[in-house]
Amino acid sequence: MSQILRDLSLPARSWILVVAVSLVAGLAGLFTLPVMDRDEARFAQATTQMLETGDFLRIAFLDEDRNKKPVGIHWLQSVTVGAAEAVTGALENRQIWAWRIPSLLGAVLTALATFLIANRLLAHPAGLIAGTLMGATVLLGAESGIAKTDAMLAGLTTFSLYALLRLYTADDPKAQRRWAVALWVLMALGGLIKGPVTPMAVGLAALTLVIWERKASWLKPLAFWPGPLLAILILVPWLVSVQIATDGAFLREALGDDLGPKVVSGHESHGGLPGFHLLLVSALFFPAILFLPAGIAAAVRALRSKTGQAGTARWLIAMSLPFWLVFEILPTKLPHYVLPAYPALAILAAWGVMSWRETAPLWRWVGAGLMVFGGALVSAVLLYLAFAHEGPQITASVLAALTGGLALGAIVLALRMRVMAALIAAIASGLLWQGAGRGVIAPQTELFPSRDAARVILEGGLMRADAPILSSYTEPSLAFALRSDIALLDIDGVRDRAGDLTSAQLLIIDLSRTGEADTAFLARLRASACDLREISGYNYSRGRATDILIARTGPCEEGETP
Repeated sequence: MSQILRDLSLPARSWILVVAVSLVAGLAGLFTLPVMDRDEARFAQATTQMLETGDFLRIAFLDEDRNKKPVGIHWLQSVTVGAAEAVTGALENRQIWAWRIPSLLGAVLTALATFLIANRLLAHPAGLIAGTLMGATVLLGAESGIAKTDAMLAGLTTFSLYALLRLYTADDPKAQRRWAVALWVLMALGGLIKGPVTPMAVGLAALTLVIWERKASWLKPLAFWPGPLLAILILVPWLVSVQIATDGAFLREALGDDLGPKVVSGHESHGGLPGFHLLLVSALFFPAILFLPAGIAAAVRALRSKTGQAGTARWLIAMSLPFWLVFEILPTKLPHYVLPAYPALAILAAWGVMSWRETAPLWRWVGAGLMVFGGALVSAVLLYLAFAHEGPQITASVLAALTGGLALGAIVLALRMRVMAALIAAIASGLLWQGAGRGVIAPQTELFPSRDAARVILEGGLMRADAPILSSYTEPSLAFALRSDIALLDIDGVRDRAGDLTSAQLLIIDLSRTGEADTAFLARLRASACDLREISGYNYSRGRATDILIARTGPCEEGETP
């Protein structure tokens, strides 16, 4: 085994280990974790409706247009779901893993691009260290198992930054033009995933370098016409088509109703003060956080001494700090917003590993302290999932102890100067957390009422093809789990549309959102239902326990009595 690892760590093969680590982290929970509310369920349901209707221009959730993000991730999901449907019936059976494959691919691309940039800036084995650390981080691993935009966005953004680096370092005019064209294409693909984020990351990095180094001539190849033309051909046809299809609503709503409010206020209750992302970095950048302070110290030394590595330090700062500051300043805060800045941090962490022995003890101890804090937080998450939400408590305790033990072992090994052993222990602790939290513990909790309701409905044969479904449990995951023609309503809407409860229909009532005014309706429903079920769970989107009443009404079959 040790010989295999030595062979794989060779420069020409080390990318295999980077891919393997990112795949192990991403696959944890890919198949076992139910669809998540609310963003993942909305993205997955919108893709489902594209496949069901054959309309790949408009993005819709149930009967409303979803004019928030570009179409790219839905097209990628359509490809993977379509392929899986032919083999496993993924679309018909709502197997969420098929929708998550593009995110898994995005995480692999992020780790690979980190590998390439690190080898370019610091030389082997920096790429191996940075790529594996990036692949094992809590934030990237979590995003790689969620069917939305952010992992793929990180992959395309990091590859765009790699193309920018190659453009910067190329001295052959042909190579410069080739990398300029590649950069345009990658930015356009990033734009098709999440609008301006990738171009913004590249633009901020380039602007920072130009101002810092007072040199802009290296950007001239970007004017080479095939690059902008290809970017236009990638972006504009769909954008024009969707504008026509939505009567101009897409850009108006995407910019005015989604992007605009995020810039000026804490949109959708996701506000936060500056420093929010910095506060979370110990946990979300775990386990690479152990080596990050040493990497920062190495970059500072390089800048002060004005050695050949000063350029490396400038590049890593330009790739991360301006982008990070933008999202610290913006009032809307979500943890994944700064994910495209993490690859530069992973490269700094790799620099820290490589310069560990030359690092002042203070910086090593700072890294150890941050690792203790981050490890305590991620281990506490495992225990919280199990003990607060009726999960596997013994299993969670053991896995939390193992995760924390590996993290502590990494700290001890690092402080004793056995840095490569510490690196292996740190990566192992990150991978164990992914497998424990997303793969084992979370799926066994009460946090997924939609999954439990769908299981009761499908196994009990309560859903009839020609009967409407009315639900006051309005989480998007329920729509994904059941049918695209479900009506998600408040309790008044359900009562109004249910009529006299004599027609064939399936009613799903969130009892935690009913009041005294609904008592008579619920009593009548219980008395007239042909089949009645009830489940309990915890709606984490609303932060409260919920009981769900499931009732099938209409002409009762033989043997059924209202």
